[in-house]
Amino acid sequence: MDVTSQIQDILSKAGNAINGYDADDNDITYDSIALWKSTVLEESNGNISIFEFAANKPIASEELKEQWYKTGHDYYEDESKCPATVDGVLGGFAHLSPRDLKASKSFLEKLQEVRPEFRVNKCDNDGVDTYALECGAGIGRVSKGLLFPLGFTICDLVEPSQRLLSHAPDYIGQEYASRCRYFCTGLQDFTPQPDKYNIIFIQWVVGYLTDEDLVAFLKRCAVGLSKGGVIVIKDNTCQDVAFVADRDDASVTRSLPYISAIVQLSGLKVVMEKYQEDFPKNIFPVPMLALARRDD
Repeated sequence: MDVTSQIQDILSKAGNAINGYDADDNDITYDSIALWKSTVLEESNGNISIFEFAANKPIASEELKEQWYKTGHDYYEDESKCPATVDGVLGGFAHLSPRDLKASKSFLEKLQEVRPEFRVNKCDNDGVDTYALECGAGIGRVSKGLLFPLGFTICDLVEPSQRLLSHAPDYIGQEYASRCRYFCTGLQDFTPQPDKYNIIFIQWVVGYLTDEDLVAFLKRCAVGLSKGGVIVIKDNTCQDVAFVADRDDASVTRSLPYISAIVQLSGLKVVMEKYQEDFPKNIFPVPMLALARRDD
């Protein structure tokens, strides 16, 4: 059984929704998460701009999957759609960045109580470097505003947009940028170094990966954790449906049960879970999930 079918089976058995709708047009609906499995490309003004439901066109084909990723990549390479600023990478929500970072900091500090082997400031205690990986890093907002201030000594940034990543050193600042490494690639193609990272922080980016690629990426991340390390997923979630598809940037907002099913298939366990509490009520709920290897 393929990954998407396994996820749908998990959701169905738990009585959770498997249907979804389009972010721009609620009249476009999908009967199941087979959106990932059954899609066809539609051309608009000579450019591939949308994945639509059609039972005879599997997204499993490499051509369609490559186009899915190209659509998202092209969106973020376009300065007019995504300026290389905090406001640009947050889609016009720069004013939410301070409270987002504050909540993430509180979450990680609380996580140390729940999981004592995870320490954000180990370098202060024994002089050993601690390593963080920011996934879908953009210009390095999380590294600058969260990971370095918490005490992680080395931050690696992985981001598919060369345009955004090229602005990261200046945005992060000389003090921190000298302790960064930069990887320009999509998460579907990135493999973390084994046993390397104390934390892998994945925020507002899982929706750009197909189910299969997200499960595979999380498995690779698990191998990349050092002992006691954690993976944190922080992302939008939808309610009442399994997913909301965004045709503009080729992404999908999943429900929390949907994400949890992916975590289950990845062989990870949830160590701690908490929602961001102070975002406006008119935007998607944003949970924070701390994950660890089941044997750690």
